[in-house]
Amino acid sequence: MQFDSILTVLQEIAPLEYAESWDNVGLLAGHRGRSISSVMTCLTLTSTTLQEAIDERAELIVCHHPIPFKPLSKITSDTTTGKLLLDAIEAGVAIYSPHTAWDNAQTGINQQLAEMIGLTSIKPLQVFSLPKSIDETVGVGRYGIASGSKDSIGKLLQRIQATIPSIEPRHTHRLEHLVSKIGIVCGSGGSMLALVASRGCDAMLTGEATYHQCLEAESLGIAMIMIGHHASESFAMKSLSSQLQAKMPSLRVVSSQREVSRF
Repeated sequence: MQFDSILTVLQEIAPLEYAESWDNVGLLAGHRGRSISSVMTCLTLTSTTLQEAIDERAELIVCHHPIPFKPLSKITSDTTTGKLLLDAIEAGVAIYSPHTAWDNAQTGINQQLAEMIGLTSIKPLQVFSLPKSIDETVGVGRYGIASGSKDSIGKLLQRIQATIPSIEPRHTHRLEHLVSKIGIVCGSGGSMLALVASRGCDAMLTGEATYHQCLEAESLGIAMIMIGHHASESFAMKSLSSQLQAKMPSLRVVSSQREVSRF
């Protein structure tokens, strides 16, 4: 299959216009003109996931976290990023990252988390200002109303754990604490606390937040629920794999089996 056809489908699933302005998304390494027969998705490109892609004969890795993330003045094996890029290029493995475009997409990570815990009236925390050709109902994060108008933190975590057994939950309030309006930002979402507060939420679900962000949430009357950065995003790279496979049946698409949460 032509590379450009795959890039077109990735754009349909997670339009790059939905990415944050600071992000580095899209095709980060690779020849657009080549043919691709196998793709692997993963959360982060590491020596482990790169070797897995090579073993799986994948010519393209779709990794959530961009590499490189910041501009590089040189690419050498003296740095971890440089070595990974060199190894991938030398092995003929292209690199694509949807990152925050996939976070914010209609069927993306934040939307999946919101549906996973049973929220209703789901909306973006912040709607994008985009051209009319782009769906204006999408945006940064999600928020919605808890099932039955109120839910305990414990029940929310039970629903998540049914789909993501690997979560390592931490929370600022007791498990029996009831919440009604919940804001969601996957990954390191603590920096979005003010946006969550502006929507009148009394709880925030994220991957991780700092000690001081948790203190700030407590002062605002917001229960912080943290399930781990890896756990809050890695499940969606498996669902992305399924979406790609469904749209391109002739392409072999796999998700990483060797990538595990360590942090």
